[in-house]
Amino acid sequence: MPALSTIIGGFCRYNYGLIFDDLREIQRQYGYLPADQLEALSRRSQIPLPHIHGVADFFPHFHLSPPPRVTVQVCADMSCHLRGADELRAELSRRFGAMNNRDIAVTDVSCLGQCDGAPAVRVNDHSFRTVTASQAEALAIGALGGAAIPAANAEPRQTALKADPYQNSERYGALRKLAETRDFDGVIAQLKAAGLSGLGGAGFPTGVKWEAVRKTPATEKYVICNADESEPGTIKDRFILGNLTHLVIEGMILAGLVTEARRGILYIRHEYEPQEHLIAEEIRHCYDSGLLGSRVCGADLAFDLELFVSPGGYICGEETALMEAIEGKRAEPRNKPPFPVYEGLWGKPTALNNVETFANVPQILVNGIDWYNRRA
Repeated sequence: MPALSTIIGGFCRYNYGLIFDDLREIQRQYGYLPADQLEALSRRSQIPLPHIHGVADFFPHFHLSPPPRVTVQVCADMSCHLRGADELRAELSRRFGAMNNRDIAVTDVSCLGQCDGAPAVRVNDHSFRTVTASQAEALAIGALGGAAIPAANAEPRQTALKADPYQNSERYGALRKLAETRDFDGVIAQLKAAGLSGLGGAGFPTGVKWEAVRKTPATEKYVICNADESEPGTIKDRFILGNLTHLVIEGMILAGLVTEARRGILYIRHEYEPQEHLIAEEIRHCYDSGLLGSRVCGADLAFDLELFVSPGGYICGEETALMEAIEGKRAEPRNKPPFPVYEGLWGKPTALNNVETFANVPQILVNGIDWYNRRA
């Protein structure tokens, strides 16, 4: 699997998109971002120091000064509120009230994407579902004493889901067929006939979007999956990523072949750590199986796929803000037009859809338009 530097490294002396890897590594070592380390990063990368400070200060994941040794964040959004999050936070504040706030801090946090496991708590960037005050206290005290924070109580994976068209056949069948037939215009026609619209909220017709990218002349094009699901109560993408991972990946590869994009990036929110590992595992499987790389399915078709973990921030769910983050900038939305299909990531044509949209593409191609329309 290629590093992100091989995807966008040709556009500048230093791949600005790698700034988050560098910042995360510094914070992992020191617990925050010391000024001298940022200055060293500036010298090493030749990125102006004000740019590095501007990026680090923008995203809530990074700390420019030493944070408390343990931070307990209680989700304050509606699902958790209805399941007792306010009382949970008050109880934790009471239990830790006599302690130095440089040791333990109890704060609110916006939706953690665990609405079906409310109330949710995050202890030093590790999320936990259906947490009691005693459980949260034990986790915090353990972390304060130097104990490793245990793995989160992950949700069980589902099997034999009706949405999976490959229950009785080999996975990635739609991709193998397309690599053989090269009927790229036929895929666009099927998506249009099925009426598949963007399922992230905007509802723009997927076939029209892919066709626009395909027809836009450019030597570099991109496919992006927006998995930065941040709206309170919207956890469908998390479920799809965890249980139908292969359909999302296949949808992105299909998009790459159809639009003539050779690079794809799956942008996932950092709170979805279990899903992040599943996606990385599936991407490795695809490279090992010849479904990704320089010869997709043994044909002279190329597509590489990379996983990009969000540095945090609700605004990153907006598509142009998301692209700004991938480029190593503050996630500030761009003006439109131009639209991403013409000038998207790094100023190149980009097909950007959300998780559910990509997962629906293989279903339509395998099960047919009539099946999709009946289901819809």
